[in-house]
Amino acid sequence: MSYKPLCPLLILFACFSTPLRATEYYVDSRNGSDEAAGTSESQAWQSLAKVNAVDFQPGDVVRFVRGGLWRGSLKPKSGTSDKPVTYTSYGTSDLPKPRFYGSKPLNRVTDWKKVESLLWRTVEPVTESTRLTYSDVGNLIFDGHRAGVKCRKKEQLETEGCFWFEPESRCVWLVSADNPAEICREIEAALRPYVIDLNNAHHVVFSDFDVRYGGSHGFGGSGNSHITIRHCDISWIGGGHQNIGTDGVPVDYVRFGNGIEFWSNAHDHLVENCRLWEIYDAALTNQGNGKNEQRNITYRNNVIWNCEYSFEYWNRNEESITDNIVFTHNTCFNAGYGWGHTQRPDPNGRHLMFYDTTATTTNFVVTHNVFAHATDSVLRIGNRQQTADFSLDDPNRHLLGVAWAKQLVMDHNVWHQQPGDDRILVLWRSKLFNDLEFHDFSEYQEKTGLDRNTVYQP
Repeated sequence: MSYKPLCPLLILFACFSTPLRATEYYVDSRNGSDEAAGTSESQAWQSLAKVNAVDFQPGDVVRFVRGGLWRGSLKPKSGTSDKPVTYTSYGTSDLPKPRFYGSKPLNRVTDWKKVESLLWRTVEPVTESTRLTYSDVGNLIFDGHRAGVKCRKKEQLETEGCFWFEPESRCVWLVSADNPAEICREIEAALRPYVIDLNNAHHVVFSDFDVRYGGSHGFGGSGNSHITIRHCDISWIGGGHQNIGTDGVPVDYVRFGNGIEFWSNAHDHLVENCRLWEIYDAALTNQGNGKNEQRNITYRNNVIWNCEYSFEYWNRNEESITDNIVFTHNTCFNAGYGWGHTQRPDPNGRHLMFYDTTATTTNFVVTHNVFAHATDSVLRIGNRQQTADFSLDDPNRHLLGVAWAKQLVMDHNVWHQQPGDDRILVLWRSKLFNDLEFHDFSEYQEKTGLDRNTVYQP
């Protein structure tokens, strides 16, 4: 039998019709090399700079070794609807998750110089740039469990642990009886860039990360879509000054920082099975200003504690749209018991912080969660407009910043709030009259129609 050779065009078609295989890459902060191929554990890359520089293709997987540590800001590449780019871990499960620090270490004795009685100053600048977005230290974290107390001016440096970021030199001043690096094993200076930068990213999966010590947000950015974040730990986040003048000096004392923030024009996100604690502002939030849309965002099965807010939402202006936001099966406790509460100019510990919202909002669901212990209240619904009427049935409610709450579904939750004069169940803000404080759960149910099947345990 004789065989005819295949047509070259058929061979070419077969080659191009064969789907390209995704590539797995490996990163090892201790034993890797940026000169390596990166495509096997023995040829792992080393640095975050190398990872950020590579144009990963849809379907690629980037694996960071367990027990490794990277500093700076991870800037993910985007995938497609059927082939997301995945950032995850590898290595034995008994090792810690890959750690991503948005901080600079100040652990060496030579990092500090005594300049006055009880006052120490870093020898070198702490920030690497004079750009305004980088010109601040949000927090100092000592040995992973204690926060510094940030001062706005040098004259406020009085007690042990207080620190001040000097804009001109970009150095940190700290009140300490001895060299700080002799007292503490680890000192981390939290810097401003997002630890995981989600700006304009889409179709990305993150799993098994340990994200810490950012001066602004752990995960943050705008214009993103189809982001999945699962099995991640996010802690000790925030504290940076939100508004900084051209001279590098804070314009006011507003500080910020969220664990995971989806800012304006964010949609189709999932956050699940994560742990978040010690966050200056909100553990989880989607929010935006100016015309934007927030759609199809689900937060489920997360555990949150010691954050000022467990979940924060707002969206403005009246042309904006919010649709299908689901907060479900999360366990939230000790809102307002974190490191930032006593330092805030506006201590405001709430599990659910809903600021005034003028966006058209539909299908906003908060159900099957546990909310236990808050310094202020379990829920706050904000109304900053010049009006006295809080009623959701008011025909002019679209002007009040509370119209969206007519679409709010809250039910089948469990609330526990300790009794006390300074602790309430719900605060409903009204600008011309006193705030409406619901101490009685049945009154709250009757007036709002919310949480009909929720269990309240004082």
